[in-house]
Amino acid sequence: MKNQKNLRDELREVQIERHTSSNGKRRFLKMTELIEKDGFIARAQKKYSYYVTERLGKMIGGSLQDWMAEKSKILNQKPRHISVKRIFDKEHGIGQTTCRTSGSFYVVKQQKIFAIAFLHSVKFDILGPATGPATI
Repeated sequence: MKNQKNLRDELREVQIERHTSSNGKRRFLKMTELIEKDGFIARAQKKYSYYVTERLGKMIGGSLQDWMAEKSKILNQKPRHISVKRIFDKEHGIGQTTCRTSGSFYVVKQQKIFAIAFLHSVKFDILGPATGPATI
């Protein structure tokens, strides 16, 4: 168990947002965490976006297992889309690191096929020295 001094030195505030479009195809989740530690304030933000579409059974030429094996081979050959960006200003003690990845996959549930495209991003900002109560 941490002592009281450590609890005061590590303040965290978390905010979670969830959205689903009216047609249920687009889903979005964002978690933002504000961290105050060792006299600095930082913000970690994670975003997850999904677009879900149902594929019709007529797209399957043979058995479901054959279709899944073919799609698995195609998805494994596709390049992954990943980008990382980092900026840091030593003079002011602020910086930002961003990592984004996107792609797609399939889900088979009760003989229905769903194609899911996704975008995940993680951003970490060092906002600078703590000067007072911070908000997200």
